[in-house]
Amino acid sequence: MRRTKPENPIEPKSVGVAVNKLEALQKKKEQIQARITEEEAKLKAKTRKEDTRLKILVGAAFLNDIEHHPETRATVLAVLERGITIDRDREFLKTKGLLP
Repeated sequence: MRRTKPENPIEPKSVGVAVNKLEALQKKKEQIQARITEEEAKLKAKTRKEDTRLKILVGAAFLNDIEHHPETRATVLAVLERGITIDRDREFLKTKGLLP
């Protein structure tokens, strides 16, 4: 007859240490994930701001150019005619004299 070792209800010390290390690593993982999420949000906000700035600068350059160079006006108006499709935006541009 073979004797089996009785199960010890008390964990050996090494298992408890391993559990503590695992819990500490999980906590660090959560902290790192939170930092990653925060940095991603910052990058997204920065990208949006740069995109908005680009649109403002390009738009300002074109508006300035069509005021001082009539030959540019026809080209810009044609681009607006093709590119602006939302009724509300078209109406706005009409009030500014940029669409017929």
